[in-house]
Amino acid sequence: MSRPWRTRLSLRSRLIGLHIVLFSGVLLAGPAMYVVMSQALDRELDEYLDSLSALLAREYARTEGGGTAPSGTVNPCLPAVATAPGTDSPGMAHLPRHMLVADGDGRVLCSDGESSPLAPEALRRSQSGGVPVRSEFTRARETLRLVTRTFTDGGGRRLVMEVGASHTVIERALKEGAVFLVAGGLVAFVLFAMGSYVIAGRAVAPIDRVIRSVEQIDKASLAERLSPEDSIDEVGRLTAVINHMLERLEKAFESQRRFVSDVAHEIRSPLTALRGQIEVALRKERPSEEYRAVLNENLEEVLRLSRIAEDLMSMARADAGVLQIQREKIDLCDFLAGVVRRFKGRADEKNIRLEFVPAAEPIAVSGDPDWLGRLVENLLDNAILHAPQMGRVAVSLRGADRFATIAVEDNGPGIAAEHLPHIFDRFYRADPSRSREGGGAGLGLAIARQIAVLHGGTIGVASTVGKGSVLTVELPAVPE
Repeated sequence: MSRPWRTRLSLRSRLIGLHIVLFSGVLLAGPAMYVVMSQALDRELDEYLDSLSALLAREYARTEGGGTAPSGTVNPCLPAVATAPGTDSPGMAHLPRHMLVADGDGRVLCSDGESSPLAPEALRRSQSGGVPVRSEFTRARETLRLVTRTFTDGGGRRLVMEVGASHTVIERALKEGAVFLVAGGLVAFVLFAMGSYVIAGRAVAPIDRVIRSVEQIDKASLAERLSPEDSIDEVGRLTAVINHMLERLEKAFESQRRFVSDVAHEIRSPLTALRGQIEVALRKERPSEEYRAVLNENLEEVLRLSRIAEDLMSMARADAGVLQIQREKIDLCDFLAGVVRRFKGRADEKNIRLEFVPAAEPIAVSGDPDWLGRLVENLLDNAILHAPQMGRVAVSLRGADRFATIAVEDNGPGIAAEHLPHIFDRFYRADPSRSREGGGAGLGLAIARQIAVLHGGTIGVASTVGKGSVLTVELPAVPE
């Protein structure tokens, strides 16, 4: 199937075509103007003949004409100079191109040389209707516009006057006007097409520059940026949008590279440990107790790999927007107390005092108990991991402004200010060596942020080096 014609034409060609179509529409006004002018000139000539015929009829009746012409002769109808319309004395010359007066029987009483009416049908219609009748008569490449009028002379006779004026002057003027319109239209069309070509070229030139610049950028050169345009028009805005998009792509590619590298490192470490332990166990025959010890160590590494895989699957589903949560009303006081009890044994192993400070009043939220439990567990796991021996970890709950605030505080070494903006990034560690020794994969806080966002909440951190850190989660509260 062929592509639509618009997709086969460049933007410049389409702009030029659109300009030509619009200008052609303007040129169509020329013939319309020609027709309007022709009709206006014809109308003015007819009005002039109406006025002139009425004046000549009054003048003929006043002078009582010249009577009936003798056989073979034709008398002139009026003296050479007639009075102008609206005057009673000779002043302005109104000499018609043709004038004829006939009686009711069609006999010519006077004329400018004609022995019979030029428009006999119009004469009969004027006699029967008593109204002026317009007609045309062509002779020797000359067209006469005629007006036939019925009138009564001084003796009471009913006469008919035929008055005509040449239409040649109007035709010549219209012909010259048509030639001017055609020639001027062709010249204007050529000039407009050339101007459209230049203007369209200048209009799309900045876009061409942007396209060529973007074509030279690939994933290996995402750090490059387009030269900003000085103008604030659409091209300048397009350049700014593309630069912003390139900046986001660069960050996304960098995050992806770091993510792949971290995943490979996290998976390689337990796989290397598994391989080493298995190779050592297979070098020689060993007692069953040693094989059991190797299997237990292998199981820990497998569990670590399983946790990493589950965390990555959860984050991938959250990124894709397909992570489903089952909402129900949760009493946070009882909920947090249960999570703290589950972590009591682990805290005791490190001689850490684990405390829960409930809110003064009951607070409830709408959420998924499993995912919210995982959120709090990740925060507690992080706090216990970084708290020192004989340290303290406190979980507190308070409510304010229709929000429930969960705070997990530890008195560990704290986090330096330069690390705070990144601690919720995937695989990010403020202290990489210590985290790996503790078994962390660097995904716990990233998953906690995803869960908080899924529940319409936020998560933040405040920390002071040497004093500890506080991780805070805010969730929309459900009114009682």
